[in-house]
Amino acid sequence: MSAEALDSIKKQMAVLTKQEKFVLANYLLEQAKAEAETENGKNIEDDEAKRRQLEWLKTNREKYAGQYVALDGDKLVGHGATIREAHEQAKQNGVKSAFLVRVFAEETTVSAGL
Repeated sequence: MSAEALDSIKKQMAVLTKQEKFVLANYLLEQAKAEAETENGKNIEDDEAKRRQLEWLKTNREKYAGQYVALDGDKLVGHGATIREAHEQAKQNGVKSAFLVRVFAEETTVSAGL
């Protein structure tokens, strides 16, 4: 929201009665609480999805070492030699935003060049 729009809203609120301001304040507080609860719920769901993905990778690392995999939670929805192959399989399986990652064998060391 722009600063001008916010200033306009503040000017409109200035003419409200004390009771109307309390009603508005309670409404805004409830809206903020609802948004915070939704965000917290998404964070918990995201953390759980990441945990399931990591568990799948640990369990299946040797089977898919050297390949790219596409996961939907802990479900394999695509794999291949390239990330594009894995992504295309995921889309064919109805998953538009799969978690895509290259799987390395347990003994593989990956360097970031630092």
